[in-house]
Formats: sequence, structure tokens, C-alpha cells
Amino acid sequence: MKVRTALGASAATHIVLSLVAILSVFPLFWMVTTAFTPNDLALTKAFRFWPEDPTFENFRIAFTDFHAANWIWNSILIAVLVSVGKLAIAVPAGFAFSHMQFRGRDALFWVIVATMTFPTIIGIVPLYIGISLIGWYDTQTAVIVPSIAYIGFYVFFMRQIFRSLPNAMFEAARLDNAGPFKQLFEIAIPNVLPAIASLSIISFLGAWNIYLWALLVLDTPEKRTLAIGLKSFVVIDDFEPMWGPMMAVALLSILPVMILFIFAQRYVMAAFTGGIGK
Repeated sequence: MKVRTALGASAATHIVLSLVAILSVFPLFWMVTTAFTPNDLALTKAFRFWPEDPTFENFRIAFTDFHAANWIWNSILIAVLVSVGKLAIAVPAGFAFSHMQFRGRDALFWVIVATMTFPTIIGIVPLYIGISLIGWYDTQTAVIVPSIAYIGFYVFFMRQIFRSLPNAMFEAARLDNAGPFKQLFEIAIPNVLPAIASLSIISFLGAWNIYLWALLVLDTPEKRTLAIGLKSFVVIDDFEPMWGPMMAVALLSILPVMILFIFAQRYVMAAFTGGIGK
């Protein structure tokens, strides 16, 4: 009796989880089907799991009538440069705060961590004024540089990761006359690659989805990011929203993130399963 009860509970659990999974995946499935559905049939009442006449017309419209190619390139450029910039600062800083001794180390670290408590919205007005004064308005630089500056979490994360490495390794390296850079690049980084890969994905996603700040400082349509460009398919004078092309571009927008995750998947899984030092 107990075995039947356990099997029944297990089956019920699997059914509920399957339903939740279907509900979670359905918006993605609807996006894919709409991307290949003619725009005038995108919102018809008769729902179909797949269009009767799938078409690439939505993709053609997005790239010829709009600036989808520019938006994708701008988003990739911004996301890559922001991610590289954050890691280039956070990784050495995290190592310095964890395994190097210098005056004011702890105070400086907590000042950096304290920046995480301030909502970014507070700095938008003065930052916008500063960007305008130095002539960066309507340039990708205005999005990239301030985004790199918000680095408190990344420094904190890398410091905690480096602290998990034993001091004995670095003491032995110092006895062999290894300098800080050699310790960082030859000992520390190879032992925390999974964590760095995870952080790079977090950074890329954050930069890829930048919306409010990019909306404020990017004015020329060709210079906008993908997140802002998607709005162009809805706000069209005297025309109905173009849901088909919008979903086509939205489908393309997930590809870079998926590719990044596929390449970094092994390191990400190692980071979440305790394989930091492997």
C-alpha cells in the first residue's frame, strides 16, 4: 500500500512539473511560430502549433525595412566590451583584495561593495549630464563605459572565489620569486575558470538587456541596441504593430546568449557543482 501511495505521489509530481515546464516553454514556442507566420495572420483567433505556410518574410522585413542588422551588431559589441571590461577589472581586483596586502585594502573593498546598495536610477541624471558635457551622447561609448563602472558585485564575487583558494599555493609561489601577475595568471585564474565563465555570462546578459540607459543616450535609430529596436515594431505611425518581424528579431536575440552558454556550459556546470578548483 505504501509503495502504491509513493508511486502515485511520484506520478502526480511528474505531471505537475511537466505542466509547469510546458507553461514555461510556451511563450518561447509562440515566439518561434509567430516568427515564421505571415504578419497579417500572427494574431488570428485560430491558434496553430505551426503555420500552414511558414515564411522567412518577417526576417526580410526586419532587415530591409528596419535596422535589425545594426541593432544586433550594436548589442553584441556593447555586451562583449562591457563583459571584457568588467572582467578585466574585477578579476585582478578580486585577487588583490583576497591574497595581497596593502594599506587600506579592507576599507577600499567595503567602499566598492557599498556601491551595490545604491539604486542605479539615482545616478542617471548626473551621469546623463556628464555624458552630454564630454560629447559622448548618442555613441556606444556612452553605454559601455558607465556600464563597466558598475562593478561592485563582480569584485565581491571574484574576491570570494579567490579566497576559496589556499594561501599555501601563493606562499610557495612567492618563495619561488613569482610576482603578483604570475600568481594571478598562472595559478589563480586557471583554478577559477568555471567561476569566471559564470560571471562572464552574467555580465553578458546584463549588458545584452540594457534598456533604460541605452534608451536615454542613443538617439540615432542605427545606433540603438536590440532591446530598444524591438520597440520600433510596435510604435509605427498609421500602421498596425508588426508582431511577425518583432518575433523574428526576438528569436535572433536569444541566439548569442545560447551560443555563449553552449561554449561555457562545462565551466558553468563545474561552478555550480563545486568544481571551482578543478
